[in-house]
Amino acid sequence: MTGKQVLQLMAIIREFYPAYYRDKSPEEAQISARLWKELFAEDDGDQVLAAVKAFIATDTKGFPPSVGQVKARLVQLNAPDMLDEAQAWARVSRAIQRGSYHAAEEFEKLPPVVQKVVGSPSMLRTWAATDADTLQTVVASNFMRAYRSRAQDAMERLALPADVRRLLERHDCTAALPERPDSEEQKRNALRLLAESREAETRRILGEGYDEVYDPGNVARAE
Repeated sequence: MTGKQVLQLMAIIREFYPAYYRDKSPEEAQISARLWKELFAEDDGDQVLAAVKAFIATDTKGFPPSVGQVKARLVQLNAPDMLDEAQAWARVSRAIQRGSYHAAEEFEKLPPVVQKVVGSPSMLRTWAATDADTLQTVVASNFMRAYRSRAQDAMERLALPADVRRLLERHDCTAALPERPDSEEQKRNALRLLAESREAETRRILGEGYDEVYDPGNVARAE
């Protein structure tokens, strides 16, 4: 974002929120402009201006946008395909329908954030064997809660200035942060490990013919 675009941004905000700069001295206005430029230095200026206008167009409270609010709008513009929790569960539900025989294939089709919540193809197989009532109540509720948290983390990370993201990636700072125990995630992991153990035992018993035996195409041809 260029200095000229920062001045445009501030002019837009001042036009719609005239009281915003009323009590600011020229020195304070310069400090504000410098901070806006630093925090959006590596962002596309036109997109930042579009994000500010999108905020203003939907604002019902009458307060000017903060940097964080503009960043959030900017992330929405740059990540329009980010699913909400209901949409994410709908994608998983479709994957589960084919999860008994095509878990790996369906897992690969899921967006990365959804994959992280599901965990592995084995979990799709486990859910495919779960009764419908439990699947659409308990499993769905747990998934959507976990996904909501993951999606929020992903959006917040995208909103960070580019230099901060690079610093986190370089030092892997997030890996060193302690995580709060998640009982539901522990349950999902336990189910995943159980499913993987059962699959490994089945493969051991059936040997190399496992995939052929469980290929639904072969079953259909046999019928």
